Amino acid sequence: MTIAGETHVKFGTMTIDTRAGSRNLVRPLRERNIPIEESILPAGDVEIVGRGPEGRPVLVGVEYKSVGDVLHCIRDGRFAEQLRRMRDRYEVRWLLVEGYWAPGVRDELLVMERGRFREARGQYKFTEVASWLLTMAQAGGCLLWRTPDMSESVSWLCVLRSWWTQRDWESHRSHLAMYMPPPFSFRPLTPTELMANTLDGLGPEKLKAVAAKFKTPHAMTSATVEDWASIDGIGKVLAERFVAVCQHSSVTTAGVRSAAGGTRG
Repeated sequence: MTIAGETHVKFGTMTIDTRAGSRNLVRPLRERNIPIEESILPAGDVEIVGRGPEGRPVLVGVEYKSVGDVLHCIRDGRFAEQLRRMRDRYEVRWLLVEGYWAPGVRDELLVMERGRFREARGQYKFTEVASWLLTMAQAGGCLLWRTPDMSESVSWLCVLRSWWTQRDWESHRSHLAMYMPPPFSFRPLTPTELMANTLDGLGPEKLKAVAAKFKTPHAMTSATVEDWASIDGIGKVLAERFVAVCQHSSVTTAGVRSAAGGTRG
């Protein structure tokens, strides 16, 4: 399924790859009344058409692996090619690892077999496996989720689909309760957005309005109280504070431009 150029996109479409492993997800997902399409995907095992920023469609891909699959990938390196295809196709990429595993007293990797933890075949270390997974997450750009069994994997996939389809992107605001980061974007933030984000008291909507009002950091730092107060939701008191901060802030225009060059969405 190609999103770019399509005029009619069905949000919430979940496609399952019909090859070994992932095809076992089809029946339990349908038993939970999840509409499923079956296909041979070019990348990943599960594909979801999500509702992204401003209502645009976003392809979400999930690579579904057992602990045994992960161990084979560590030794033969085949996940590197799978991850490359995932990056080419999906804006959001997940690695879902299923199975019971734990560290032993000597750092050996223990896996669940027939109801008991046993040392994994192949002399794997827990540190080796955890480090590989961290590399995929931190450097490979693949979000990571771990489940003990297929039942929980199916439940998690249902929640993932619901998160991406039942509400608009902008309505997900729980992450703003204690900390107000810049609005999530699939593009680098502009210098003006970066500077505006240093001002206390600007929520996501006001931040957008400020960036629309002032096209450059210079325009923001030279703005008057009247300029600020003309923005919806910013009164005279707040405007006066912003003018003072912008005029005396240690965040220079050059510094903001430098930060913008190293920021990724």
